[in-house]
Amino acid sequence: MRFIYILLGFSLLCAGTLRAQNTSGKVYAGDKRVPGVLVQNLTQHKSTTTTDEGDFSLAARLEDSLVFSAPFMETQVFVVEPYQLEKIWVVELKENLNELDEVRLTEAPKEKKFDVKEYDSIFNSRIQNDIKKNRQLYRPPNSTNGVDFMELGRLFLSLFKKDPSKQKEKYAPITYKQYRVLFATDDYFNREFLVEQLGIDAYYHNLFFEYCDAMQLPGNLLEPENQLDLLDKFIALADSFETELNKFGENGMKLSDGN
Repeated sequence: MRFIYILLGFSLLCAGTLRAQNTSGKVYAGDKRVPGVLVQNLTQHKSTTTTDEGDFSLAARLEDSLVFSAPFMETQVFVVEPYQLEKIWVVELKENLNELDEVRLTEAPKEKKFDVKEYDSIFNSRIQNDIKKNRQLYRPPNSTNGVDFMELGRLFLSLFKKDPSKQKEKYAPITYKQYRVLFATDDYFNREFLVEQLGIDAYYHNLFFEYCDAMQLPGNLLEPENQLDLLDKFIALADSFETELNKFGENGMKLSDGN
């Protein structure tokens, strides 16, 4: 009888071990490790993301379906085999060149149009101020006829009003897709910036992009000369994003895996 109890306990222990199995590995693209890769167990409806070093660990059993996906990378699908539960294994992702080329062609920021009214106002103001300070420079020597230099100024300004196509342009808001492109291709605004500078865990990166999309930031912030303004916006959005996450947790709600 004692032997039967021992055998039953051993069977339960083995069953518990099988249920608690994990698969662990590293994700590479060429000779570089890839952070922020979404790893999904479709069979168990669980997910995680790779660390800054490209490591992952996720609950899995034999025959479970695993999917690895990342921006500008070809998606990889695996059916779990015994060796993937026994030791650390390697996933090799390949760059999706077609997707990268398409996004770069369609998402390029537009050049800001010349604003004639704004330029006219500034130029006219400068002329009037200069006339007040240096009236002697605007009087012709040895002449009593007088010259209306204000009229000359207006004639000069009229030279800039001959192009009706130069009208002020409104910029469309930055989209979720543009944020993903930016943080996947930019040298400064990258995944490390999100974690180290903004304090946003890799698990919440996609949710943060959706949050920024909802804030409707103007598209001209993507231009190189507006990088500092964009940095200020990201810092402010990161603070408010963290506040909203805290409120979400205080209300007893929990984000689903893979946000």
